[in-house]
Amino acid sequence: MQKFKGIMPAIISPCDANDGFCEDAFAAVATYLYGQSVHGLYVCGATGDGFSMRLDERKRATEIAAKVSKDFKGVVITHVGATNNRDACELGAHAAKVGADAVSSMPPSNKSYAQLKDYYTAATKAAGIPLFIYHIPAVTGQNLSLPQLLELLDIPGVVGLKFSDANLFVLKRILLERPKAIAFNGNDELLCPGLLYGAHGGIGLTYNIFPKLFVKLYEAVQSGDWRRAMELQNSFQPFLGVAINHNVFAVLNLMMKEKGFGPFCTRRPRIELSAAQAKQFHAEADGYLAIIEKTVAAK
Repeated sequence: MQKFKGIMPAIISPCDANDGFCEDAFAAVATYLYGQSVHGLYVCGATGDGFSMRLDERKRATEIAAKVSKDFKGVVITHVGATNNRDACELGAHAAKVGADAVSSMPPSNKSYAQLKDYYTAATKAAGIPLFIYHIPAVTGQNLSLPQLLELLDIPGVVGLKFSDANLFVLKRILLERPKAIAFNGNDELLCPGLLYGAHGGIGLTYNIFPKLFVKLYEAVQSGDWRRAMELQNSFQPFLGVAINHNVFAVLNLMMKEKGFGPFCTRRPRIELSAAQAKQFHAEADGYLAIIEKTVAAK
């Protein structure tokens, strides 16, 4: 379980104009991220557009991620979330077969707690490797209580959770109640506080854009340099505010394409910035991007 820690980008899944999965571009992104010293990859989550990909494409993404990660001694967590047990179980069994280290899943929306428990139990059993539940109430509408989250963590084979919620006191209470559970912080703007509250690492969207920033932030926390960690965190916050105003996924598409990965990282229907909107975004964001670059390079 000691390998489940550190910075794990929720890696994008590039696609072409017809929304087909671009395998070579995906492998290139994975290689680039490992070159920035990330510790692993979170494959086909929401950032990875997994819900818009076909099952065979999601399987190929896991296969490629496992192959690339082996070369860098990185960890692969595959998101197997689906609207039904059958697909989640199929994806989980495949992930285990091709070398993923763990699986994870958002809870299906509009399901009762009893249905969620059955879903996670089935997915864990089918995969046969560690599973991380995924707490992201703003997206799923599933705002589970602390007792319910603890009960899900007690399912045999469930080893922890990805926690994407601003209420870090809930995260702390989970770790106090289940000290062996492994927690990944999921809100990029709260990585430093999340780590200080006991998270073992982070899984995030903008880790694709700023992998070195978040690696250095994690390293600063591990070394006890809280001032440096918050300096890095604070350098990121103004940029994120601009990105939110322009739609984070539209900005992700734009910036990853500018890095040479693309042509797209989300499938249709997607939100794209027009040339004028992209120009306006850069007019607002470039100063903040320079601050991030300067802060990362400072030490």
